[in-house]
Amino acid sequence: MSRFKGRADRGRVIELLSNLVAIDSVNPSGEGGSQGEAQLAEYLADFFRDLRMEVSTQEALPGRPNVLARWKGSRSDRTLLFQSHLDTVTASNMPDGLRPRLEGSKLHGRGACDIKGATAAFLHTLELLAPQREELPADLLYLGAVDEEIAYTGSRFFVQNGGRADAAVVFEPTGLQPVIAHKGALRVRIATHGRSAHTARPELGDNAIYQMAEVVRALRKRIEATLPERQHPLCGSATLAVSRISGGLQINIVPPACYADIDWRTLPDEDPTGEVLDRLRGFLDQLNREQPWIHAEVDRIISSYRGLDTPVDAPIVGAALGACQTILGSSQPAGAPYGTDASELAQAMPCVVLGPGDIAQAHTSDEWVDVEQVAQAAEIYAELAMRF
Repeated sequence: MSRFKGRADRGRVIELLSNLVAIDSVNPSGEGGSQGEAQLAEYLADFFRDLRMEVSTQEALPGRPNVLARWKGSRSDRTLLFQSHLDTVTASNMPDGLRPRLEGSKLHGRGACDIKGATAAFLHTLELLAPQREELPADLLYLGAVDEEIAYTGSRFFVQNGGRADAAVVFEPTGLQPVIAHKGALRVRIATHGRSAHTARPELGDNAIYQMAEVVRALRKRIEATLPERQHPLCGSATLAVSRISGGLQINIVPPACYADIDWRTLPDEDPTGEVLDRLRGFLDQLNREQPWIHAEVDRIISSYRGLDTPVDAPIVGAALGACQTILGSSQPAGAPYGTDASELAQAMPCVVLGPGDIAQAHTSDEWVDVEQVAQAAEIYAELAMRF
């Protein structure tokens, strides 16, 4: 039986989503990201103030504020956090990305799927819950976090500065299925070191690119090929990809150095900078011993984050499954191969990742989200808030 007494307004959902898509919030690390998230943060803050919510900001990065808004419920001792990231990836591959376009039930635009669709749904959720505000069993806290697309800086700043709640719903395109587990990641740069020489006398040098070729071959055989031996019931196996290689000075010089970037997607229960990094370093040390002509090392850690593995019996999971069951008619816990801000938030509270859209549409040159799913998400979030 539904505890939420309302229905989403499809027209209002389209209006809210169109407003959000039209605001440039490209991450400054991406091409064309000069605006950052500040304009979107201002729009959201004004929206929340109009609903008489308590609004504040956190400058997680210079000129890039997190937005916080609290709506008091009937009990001040419980808080449910709803979280979305404010940034999008570059619109350079989507020149009309800031011009929302509705075709049938699909609304096209940069960020429509990742993650402004869910954000628009939540804004409408608050409008729908207004008549039942005094019945809310917990305070609702919203966090709009910066820099998710690069380093999860906003959500990390929130946690490190004492941000807490009893549970969190993190917005990402999950097809309206509650994701309770997702992978972590270790991204590192491997270096091989050689010696330069004139390419007319290559035997006088030590070719670092040749070394790296052997490192990559051994990496695929000894580590990548063994990853399927360990499986997570919702996330499958860890994966590894060599995603970028660079090296050499010019065409007539034997390359003295070569670099390879590695993206290792770890299982939810693995520590990326602990056991996983130790395994990679151990592999390189062994290879150096076996083949003394190779001089390879981990040059630097580019980034890392832990996975998510929320127990299925956590109250937030039950509330999310119940809300989806009520609105959609069916629901089951799911896993995901990608990372989210839940990696940071889960250090302080149990999390579920839940939102409209398909991750396959995110970051594409024709990003879109189904507005029917966005409307359903608004009802799911409202039902979840009433259940928690």
